[in-house]
Amino acid sequence: MQRIIDPTAVATLPSPPALTGTTGYFGPAVPGISPATRVRYWFVNMIQEELMSILSAASITADTTGTVFNQVLLAIKALIGAVPHGVQNITSSGTWTVPSGVTSLEVEVWAGGSGSWASVSGIAGGGGSGGGYARKRLTGLTPGASITVTIGAGGTAGTTGGAAPTNGAASSFAGSGFTTVSATGGVINPLNSPTSPGLGNLAGVGSGGDLNLYGGDGGSGMANQSGYVGNLGGYGGDGPLSGGIVNSGTTGNAGRFPGGGASGAGSGTSGTTPYNGAAGAAGLIIVRW
Repeated sequence: MQRIIDPTAVATLPSPPALTGTTGYFGPAVPGISPATRVRYWFVNMIQEELMSILSAASITADTTGTVFNQVLLAIKALIGAVPHGVQNITSSGTWTVPSGVTSLEVEVWAGGSGSWASVSGIAGGGGSGGGYARKRLTGLTPGASITVTIGAGGTAGTTGGAAPTNGAASSFAGSGFTTVSATGGVINPLNSPTSPGLGNLAGVGSGGDLNLYGGDGGSGMANQSGYVGNLGGYGGDGPLSGGIVNSGTTGNAGRFPGGGASGAGSGTSGTTPYNGAAGAAGLIIVRW
């Protein structure tokens, strides 16, 4: 790419004349009616300088031989490559710093899944529930600004010793100049107790995002009725995009990362053996810029 080199060329960019006529497109000649549209010097200079400005922005020296024909392409590639970009998976709470040159990004937030219930004789445990999920495009950020990230832990397992499972914890992405993007963790079912653990837990939900989703509710365990032995614990609810957990005939299965609820404990082949539940999966934050 190079500016025109010719004995008729001028050394400085001339000002365009007063522009008159129709703004539109080049047209062909119509014999006896109208001439073809003329290509004016100022129009060619405009195109030439638009192209040269791309080379200048990429710090590429224009070819002087008239034999290199890919400099505009190389300049565009260089400019695209210079735009700050990256992705980071955040798995622990703390502070995240907006990278140099970055003013916009996309964030995904998963909360922790709840733990599942232990079984008791005759009742299989209910499944844990998935944490919520939120996704947001943030703009107008300040490079170097600090953002507080909180990663929700998964809830603990219910046990045969009488301990109920616990909720999954909330996750959040919080800073100045934008609404906090967050999600609540899976919640244990308030109708359950360690001696009556059969119902599945309730899902968390995202907030503050362009997209806010519920996790999956936990499935209910099977109870022994009329001589029928139901020994499978409830399914574990999914954290959105993570998948749920199949039920178990004995000890519950831990939730799938990120944000999945654990499956409930089964009650053994006889339907009368207590087993522990399992822990929910922790949350996650993914940042892309």
